[in-house]
Amino acid sequence: MNLQQLRYFLHLADSENMQQTAEDLFISQPALSKAIHNLENELNVALFDRIGRGIRLNKYGHLFERRVRRALTELDLGKAEIEDTINDRTGRIDLGFVYSLGAKFVPSLIADFTKNNQIKIRGTQNNTKNLLTQLQDGSCDVVFCTENENFPELEILPLYQQPIIFIVGQDHPLSSEKVYGIEELLAYDFIAFPEQSTIRPLINRYFADKKLAPRITYEVADDLTLISMASENLGIGIFPRSSILNKFDVKEITINEPFLTQKICLATNPTRFKTPAVRRFIDYVKQDEAQLFHYI
Repeated sequence: MNLQQLRYFLHLADSENMQQTAEDLFISQPALSKAIHNLENELNVALFDRIGRGIRLNKYGHLFERRVRRALTELDLGKAEIEDTINDRTGRIDLGFVYSLGAKFVPSLIADFTKNNQIKIRGTQNNTKNLLTQLQDGSCDVVFCTENENFPELEILPLYQQPIIFIVGQDHPLSSEKVYGIEELLAYDFIAFPEQSTIRPLINRYFADKKLAPRITYEVADDLTLISMASENLGIGIFPRSSILNKFDVKEITINEPFLTQKICLATNPTRFKTPAVRRFIDYVKQDEAQLFHYI
């Protein structure tokens, strides 16, 4: 049993005319008769009653016709969905991105990229490790993440060096224009992301190299909580420089030495099939990366 036989059967079931069906399908009448005969043999039942020179769909044919029509309709819908998904003008992209890019960068990027097409982008936020795992298993097509060396089979392309800064509320004792030494900050509480975040190991290593021990009083998992706590003068927030900070009453502390940066990367999976829409998005990011990252 194959799809061609089933389509021949449905057409013949509708017309109940062998000659007309053969002409409509651009095949010979013997070829059509053989296809229907083979189908009936496989099912071990006649689907049509032969009445004189004509044929008529019998009760077994009606039973089978309902199932075949439903099955082929589902197959046609599935084919149409696949075609729509991979179309480079109307397809879908599953995009993953780290939390710090969700405030401005990703929304602006999506708005710009989809301006002249009907591509749908479904976004998901997570930390770098989880995003790269999703890229690995195919849940994501493309990921914006920070640098990670634990996924050698993935292609991780650095795009942007994002500074990590100290922020405080407008009424915090360190909110002046003064340039501070790093040791001067240690008298105050710090607000940081937890140990499993991408930034925290960088922070820990920085202070350990200097043999300094900051008092991290608050560990928070999301950007808005960290910024909000800093804006309420609860401590010094350690945060990637981002345009989201402009929406809060916080101020960047200037220190007299280089601090930290994190690499924002574009990650793809070379072993996974990429639709035309996905390839178009990757090319767009690579070609316009210098312009895109002013959104951060």
